[in-house]
Amino acid sequence: MIDDDGNLSIDFLVGFTIFMITLIYVATLIPTLFIGLQSNSIDYDAVAYRTGVILAEDPGMPYNPSWETLPNISDSQILRFGLALSKDTPNILTPEKINRFFCSTEFIYPTDYQSRAVFGDYPYQFNISLQMAGSSVTQSVGDILPVDSTGRSVGTYGYSRRVIKVKEHSNATLDFSNFVVNPGPTPAPPSNLPLGIYTQNATNQAFSVYFNYTYLLNSGPDYDSIAYQINPLAPSGANGLVGGEGALINLTGLQALPKNGATVNLSSISVYKSQSAAPLGTGQEPFGGPELNSTNPSQFLLYIDGNPTPVTQLPCNVTSNVSLFIPPGLLSYLGGGDSSTLLNITMQFQLSQQDWYLNSTQVTPYGAFNYNYTNPNITQPHLEDGVMEVAVW
Repeated sequence: MIDDDGNLSIDFLVGFTIFMITLIYVATLIPTLFIGLQSNSIDYDAVAYRTGVILAEDPGMPYNPSWETLPNISDSQILRFGLALSKDTPNILTPEKINRFFCSTEFIYPTDYQSRAVFGDYPYQFNISLQMAGSSVTQSVGDILPVDSTGRSVGTYGYSRRVIKVKEHSNATLDFSNFVVNPGPTPAPPSNLPLGIYTQNATNQAFSVYFNYTYLLNSGPDYDSIAYQINPLAPSGANGLVGGEGALINLTGLQALPKNGATVNLSSISVYKSQSAAPLGTGQEPFGGPELNSTNPSQFLLYIDGNPTPVTQLPCNVTSNVSLFIPPGLLSYLGGGDSSTLLNITMQFQLSQQDWYLNSTQVTPYGAFNYNYTNPNITQPHLEDGVMEVAVW
């Protein structure tokens, strides 16, 4: 008897071969069968989350000089939007970066934001918004999320919501509205002016503000955290914080100072600097210069008597108020990024006749108002709560 148990029939071989060919063919088609079935919500959520991280945790690029300080003609140099104060302070944003980011006259949606915040080649639609706690104003850029007749969002979209803080910078406000000259045949300097700032009977008088970078950097609160530092003199590249902060100086109630009817002009604004500090309280004058002496205050934002339009040319008549905003970067530029920098910013006033007025020459050190952490006339830096939302679809 012949043993034929190991033999296979021709029908089986043909069928098995056809099965294997079909299986191989189907296997080659499987990767393409599921294209289009991937979850769009997961993809959009990832894009929204990534965009929120970039904006809230990154200071942006370039950082030297910082992207928000570049002029409009340099928009092509801005590689990445980032709103964080520095690399070491995630979720703490700066008002300068926020205002520049949401400025619709400088950046075009979606082109500029697609390439600098959202990234990727896919033509996403998106909306980015920021609202501060207690405010009814929402800053936003982008499209409006599609909704149905009941106001519910329709379609697939990704969403990211982050609680952030915004560093509100310091400012100095001195109120002279209660100025009274002491009575007597020879009036003595008044004792009720802020910080012992005296006036004198003269036609040319000055008010100076003194910044000591080394002190501001090393004597701040909360272990010198840059989130709470007064830092208008930040050297370029320090901790990712470039250009420093702005400084705001408000002088109010000035109408109470002249006692003999003199009219007052703000004639110039000058900046003096030094890299070697004289001993405090010695009266030694370390400043040279001026580094900047301007009757055209285009480097600053100067507001007089509550007028919302900045003054562009000096001299200018002053009655009651002077607000001088020194923009971020200017003091760092003038200080040259040297950590030993001392800067003295002087506003020169010219009176129509001899009269009592604002004069800080008797204030120590260096005859100037000391911009620091202990001065009761200075509002210290603080953090304000806010919410940033990113929707992508």
